[in-house]
Amino acid sequence: MDMVRGIVDQFVDRHCPNEKHPDTWDIGSLRTDVLSQFGYKVETAEVADLSRDEMSDLIYERLQHKYREKEELVGADVMRQTECIVMLQVIDNQWKDHLLSMDELKQGIGNRAYGQKDPLVEYKKESFELFTAMMDRIEDESVRYLYFLQVSTGSGPVLPFPEEEEEEEEASRPDPSEQQRQAAKSSMEDFTRNIQRKKEKELAELQFVGGDGSTGPKQVVAGQKVGRNDPCPCGSGKKYKKCHGA
Repeated sequence: MDMVRGIVDQFVDRHCPNEKHPDTWDIGSLRTDVLSQFGYKVETAEVADLSRDEMSDLIYERLQHKYREKEELVGADVMRQTECIVMLQVIDNQWKDHLLSMDELKQGIGNRAYGQKDPLVEYKKESFELFTAMMDRIEDESVRYLYFLQVSTGSGPVLPFPEEEEEEEEASRPDPSEQQRQAAKSSMEDFTRNIQRKKEKELAELQFVGGDGSTGPKQVVAGQKVGRNDPCPCGSGKKYKKCHGA
């Protein structure tokens, strides 16, 4: 929940800056950001007369309550396992994107010299910025995924955004039955197993399948000398100087 608190504080700082008068705060944009990140609708009347700290505390308490309801439905152990699986999945996807961004940065970093800048200094600076942005995306995506993750209780489909009438009746809803808890727990466990099977399949393909679909690792056959700028004989698609000739 520390990540949730950090994101909420960022939203409040962005749309309700301390240096501006409360009458100029952009409550509408704050509601939009909270809704798109957590699926929770902030009522304007609730936060209209609150200070920045009170506003942040109120939103955080409502989000904490919403997440606790889901955890109580599926169980703490299942929820912790789901959090680990989701975060690993997000980290994997974001790390792949980060590596692509780093490759693009390496290819164009030499152009900084035309602007009278040291390419090495700029590379260190920009690579750190890319890494920091990746870490922020990991937190945002993980939290958003977990809040929008719906569990089936066997009583019908669950909508990501409840209707206004449902929100009003939420306080009077009966506690979920044991059958509904078991159905929710089972659906969450199926979700995590599906992610694990998908990752295991991807790893198996990377380890045992070559670029042309043949199984087993490829070997570089000795013969005519390969030029440094020629495609590497291993079939990786990279130049020889950046692959086996490195």
